[in-house]
Amino acid sequence: MPRKQLKVGLRVRDLDRSFDLYRRLGFRHLPQPEQANLRYLTYGHTWLILSDLHQHGYHHVERGQQTRQGPAGLGFVLVVPTTDLDATWRLWREEGLTVTLDPEDVGWARIFYGLDPDGYELMFEQFPG
Repeated sequence: MPRKQLKVGLRVRDLDRSFDLYRRLGFRHLPQPEQANLRYLTYGHTWLILSDLHQHGYHHVERGQQTRQGPAGLGFVLVVPTTDLDATWRLWREEGLTVTLDPEDVGWARIFYGLDPDGYELMFEQFPG
């Protein structure tokens, strides 16, 4: 694994569902078969590491208990660029996921916000051109 790589880790309740969703958003899978409770993905130069909320270990007992109790991701926003904001918004709706801000033009891009299955907030942005 590269030493100077930005990595974001999300603890998720249903590893397979979250893995499938992020793959459908265009994230690329980096197989790590020896890591049964983790899924490694990339988007450009950034890594996304999904870990099973209950099966993957915690380095601090109290933080582990707090994380399992939730709410997951409060205050965290993952920003994902897209070339087709409308298709991404439709995918979100088809999956029955919460949209917290419908698509809108904010001048520099079209954006929308939604919550993934674990309550992590994502902002999708499509730049003009």
